[in-house]
Amino acid sequence: MKITCLSKYLKNAVLIADRNTSKNQTLQILNSLLLSAKNNELTIRATNLETAIELNIPCKVDNPGSIVISGKILNGFLSNITNEYISLQNQKNNLFIKTKSTQTIIRGFSPDDFPLFPNIDPLFSCVLMSNELNNSLNSVYIAVSTSDIKPELASVCFKIFKNTLKLAATDSFRLAEKNIITKKINTEKLISFLIPNHSIQELLKLFGDYNNDSISSFGNDKDIELILNKNQISFQNKTIKYISRLTEGIFPEYEQIIPKSFKTEIVLKRSDFIHHIKLASVFVSRLNDLQLQFESENKKLTFNSSNPDIGEHSSEIEVIIQGESVSSKFNWKYLLDGVTHIQNDFITLGFNGEQSPLLLKGKGDTSYIYLAMPMKGI
Repeated sequence: MKITCLSKYLKNAVLIADRNTSKNQTLQILNSLLLSAKNNELTIRATNLETAIELNIPCKVDNPGSIVISGKILNGFLSNITNEYISLQNQKNNLFIKTKSTQTIIRGFSPDDFPLFPNIDPLFSCVLMSNELNNSLNSVYIAVSTSDIKPELASVCFKIFKNTLKLAATDSFRLAEKNIITKKINTEKLISFLIPNHSIQELLKLFGDYNNDSISSFGNDKDIELILNKNQISFQNKTIKYISRLTEGIFPEYEQIIPKSFKTEIVLKRSDFIHHIKLASVFVSRLNDLQLQFESENKKLTFNSSNPDIGEHSSEIEVIIQGESVSSKFNWKYLLDGVTHIQNDFITLGFNGEQSPLLLKGKGDTSYIYLAMPMKGI
């Protein structure tokens, strides 16, 4: 193998690939990257046996070939390279790296020792817009459990039926659901699967906003192909292929806890709700509890917070309210997480009493709903 490529592409690709290697010190081959060059393209692969990634970057190939190299060593070296172009050449299991001012040799491994890259035989496939997928994942990811005790709660649930993709996540304290309706999906059979937390994190990095941590910026393909089989799922475009194992387990039947009607319903400006939550958050206790008081007669929403070591706070805003007066306490961070991902200028809050969850959604919009459980016994 003998190639020349732009160092910025190589840096970013190696950085991303190394993130997906195993950190198991007893299996060095899983800490490594497989570099393969042909047809004016360098392919970089990594796997930790739970996930796998393949990245393709343009380069000038003088001699095709491949080598396996430590991801940590290569990433550490490239992060300090300032030259615009970089040349790579292998002799047996040594990788020679040359720039305008440096010459380096890194010991490597035989490509024959690298694990086989997963080949997914598709049971289902569809195409999604990268920005739409990223925004939707972001809006539900906030509710994913951070504990691995229940793997199904530490995952995002995907449900596909007809022309709709439904994403949902819950940590039992809150629930987020996002619906994507697209002509690019068409199935009469309900397809449901779970993608683990760590894989969702990586997807958000890979297909999110183009930045220095993404090589997507030199690819013009904004579509992502989703390919599913029984145990794995692949997300890919012309530049990146990311494969993850699916979570085993059954996601809770959450639909039954989403209220269909409300005893109290409030409409207010999204910016006002965010502003007053942030004001009150300065004075919350260690439990992060914020009291919301809905006054039906006065058409007001009051925010109350108190901390014996700091002080007390109370503020109110006029709202459109229908139904009963009610008061309940919530974790202010959960409320802020939910309302932040609503895109409408006006939001609707739905209540069925102080012991019932609060439902947040955009006014007249059911594509995204967020449910926050009250803090009981406080």
